[in-house]
Amino acid sequence: MDGFKHTLESIPDGGTRRTYGTAYFDGTAWWANINGKLVGCRWLDPMQPLQGGNIVVDISNEGRGQYSALVIGGYTDQPRPSTGTVDTIIPAGVATQIVLTGADGIEYTTDRFIGSYSPGDPVYITWDAATPTVIGKIPSIATPPPAIAPPPAAVVGSGTTTLTAIGTDTFGVGGWGRWALSTQGREHIYSGTWAGTVLTGAWFYGAPRPELAGKTVTAVRFRLPRRLKAGNYNTPATVNIYAHNSSYKPRDDVARVAGPFTVTVQPNAEAQIINLPTSFGPIIAAGGGISIAGGDYVWFQSRLEDPESGKIDMDWTA
Repeated sequence: MDGFKHTLESIPDGGTRRTYGTAYFDGTAWWANINGKLVGCRWLDPMQPLQGGNIVVDISNEGRGQYSALVIGGYTDQPRPSTGTVDTIIPAGVATQIVLTGADGIEYTTDRFIGSYSPGDPVYITWDAATPTVIGKIPSIATPPPAIAPPPAAVVGSGTTTLTAIGTDTFGVGGWGRWALSTQGREHIYSGTWAGTVLTGAWFYGAPRPELAGKTVTAVRFRLPRRLKAGNYNTPATVNIYAHNSSYKPRDDVARVAGPFTVTVQPNAEAQIINLPTSFGPIIAAGGGISIAGGDYVWFQSRLEDPESGKIDMDWTA
């Protein structure tokens, strides 16, 4: 409760702060649960909340101690697929449920569909309150062969590939997103040890980059975001940077397979570019990411506060 009070007090008159919570229905009305505080909100229309589902809330200070909250939507770690393929009709014949595999490779079961379908049908999907609705078959369109063969692609000798983090988080206290302001899906990044608790942070970049296959990485530039105030924040902090081999957030901590590359971060340091060893390049190109572990207790901005938190630029040659 006190944490939410401090959140309100930190918003200047006329200002708005974005925070994160979960939807809660008490049998009569929907509320936003923010750090254990049930808050009455307006809800962006149309929106179908899900009990316990993650939501994004904008809190505004209207002056004279008056505040308002607006739920602008829900969020997920990855986008919902818009297409899929029917796997099974339950029961066979007149369907009451459809089991399908989305374009993301994940299997879903739904009782919401328009029309009739058979196993193998490619379909369009829309989403309401984390539940898919099958809205139609994808028609097959024959593609005529090209009249003239295209010229061979030019061989590119060098270039730069930019990767933006699709996820950030802290592992500790038995899982991801359970420490301080990394909770409630806020994805803040901590590292080091505090009060006997060992913490590690990570940035994730998604699937491997096939365009980098066979390329030689000549430089790896990593954008370390702004250092926030945690622990001994008025003293320089040692930060150990590693490469890990997870494309997405695993169940347990990531496996750090290269490093550490150690840097010193000054108090109140703004975002800065770190030149990492080129040995990190092949690991990241294969779908890996960046982790910080050990060293001093530190806290950095998440990708939700800084969209370029953890951005990587890799120079390469063919």
